[in-house]
This record gives sequence, structure tokens and C-alpha cells, in this order.
Amino acid sequence: MSYRTVLFDLDGTLLHTTPLIVASFLHTLEQHCPGRYGKEEVLACLGEPLRDQMVRFGGEEEADEMVRTYREHNVAHHDRYVKAFPGVREVVDTLHHVGIQMGVVSNKQRLTVEMGLKLCGLKPWFQTVICFGDTDKPKPDASPIRLALDRLGARAETTLMVGDSKYDLLAARNAGVASAGVAWSAHGKQALLAHEPDHMLESMEDLYEVMELHEVPGGGRS
Repeated sequence: MSYRTVLFDLDGTLLHTTPLIVASFLHTLEQHCPGRYGKEEVLACLGEPLRDQMVRFGGEEEADEMVRTYREHNVAHHDRYVKAFPGVREVVDTLHHVGIQMGVVSNKQRLTVEMGLKLCGLKPWFQTVICFGDTDKPKPDASPIRLALDRLGARAETTLMVGDSKYDLLAARNAGVASAGVAWSAHGKQALLAHEPDHMLESMEDLYEVMELHEVPGGGRS
């Protein structure tokens, strides 16, 4: 088996959170920058650290207040919007049962990361969860992935980082780990291919082939 550790981004990779993110952004922009931006501008910056996004839209002076507005809306409406992508629960369960260690590496605050994992029943499968603020710099810096490797006792050369944005792929490269983009990314498959991931997943089940797992009786993997 080529990889012994898999690290996942959360939003847009394991969990379908784009509708919630867009709703929270549009609410925030309407409060702080009415009439200036729309959905297209929001989608274009998905994956960036939240405060950087708010600086982009409202400037340095407004950014902190915009982050607060966004997070209040995001938490209040979280459970109504968020769900796991198809195949996520089944695939991570299979990987767990064949001995793959897994972690989450997100640029999102811990509160909503934990809310999403709990809501979708994913938390038990992940041995470490790295969130915004756990390192000095977020993705695309290598430090969040390196922290996950340290906590798991994992080797970079046998680790795969799976994500839906260029920040995940760049972070993987910076950390010296292999990368996989997901074709269901809101950014589009071609945008990820431009960053030359080692693998491209058309579905979560494609991880079985990447991980060199084989069919076993009963439809499982081993």
C-alpha cells in the first residue's frame, strides 16, 4: 500500500458546506459592503483564510467585524445546510478498518470544524484535527500538515493530502506530501489540475484505487 496516512481538508472535500459559506458571506457583505459583491466573488476566494477574505472585501479596518458577523451567521445556520458528500462515511470507515490513520487539516475555526464532524458522524474516524490557529500560518503554508504528521507520528513520504482548493495542493507540496484534488470542488476540476495534484478523485470511492485497496467478499475493501 503506497500511503499509510490520509489527511483531508473539510469544507468542500468531506462536507458540502458551500451553500452555508455563500449564505454567510452574502449576509456579511450585505451588512458591511451592501451592493458591492455577489456570489461569483465569494466563490472565487473559497479556501483562503477567512480574515484574508474579509480584508479583500472590506479592507483592513472592517475585517475583524466582518469575521464576527460571518461566524455568528455561520454557527446559527450550520446544521440546516451542512451534509457529507456522497460516499464519505463509507470510504473513511473502510480506510479506518484497514488500518489507515486519518486526520483533518482545515483553515476553519475549531468550533465549526467540530460541529461539522459531529453533525455528519465523522469525528470518531480522525485521530487528529488541525484547525485555524493551531499553527502560526494556515494553508498553503506547510505548518498545518507538518503538525498533523507530528501528532500522528506519520512520514511525509507515505502521506496523502486530499483537498478541494489550490491551498490544499500547495500546502501538500510545501510539506513534501502527495496530493489529491477532488473533482466536486466548487472551483472546478480544471482549476485544480492546473496545480498538478498527484491524483484526481472523481468520487470518494476513487481513494480505494489510490490506496491500492482490493475488493473482498461482501463488497468491502481490504
